[in-house]
Amino acid sequence: MLFHVFDDPKPDGYYVNEPTGMYRTMLDADWPLWLLLPGLLVGVIVILVLAWRLHEIPKHRADSKKLRQAELVSALTLFGLFEHWVWAVALFIAYVDWDEFENAAVRILRRARTEPAPEKPAGDGEARP
Repeated sequence: MLFHVFDDPKPDGYYVNEPTGMYRTMLDADWPLWLLLPGLLVGVIVILVLAWRLHEIPKHRADSKKLRQAELVSALTLFGLFEHWVWAVALFIAYVDWDEFENAAVRILRRARTEPAPEKPAGDGEARP
């Protein structure tokens, strides 16, 4: 028997609440574990696949938007397997509209380069008593 810790069966009265009949037969048998093992393996594989799909969201988003930073996002998602905060950076890069960000930055810089209008000195144009 593969999963038994002890080779010898437990004597009657060993358990405080002694299992009896079919329940004890099932507890002593290996076949329920062989039925549960494939379910456990499938469950672990499904969880890993879902985690991987979640992890690859930034990469797929960058590819679908055809970002210039798609390779950077791909590298950051792989590095994010080891450093989780890097994955958040990749997610940020993938979801920000960089063209709009660039246009806003250019507008700010153009406004900063234009010289402000000269201020009028105080007293010009005012009537004196």
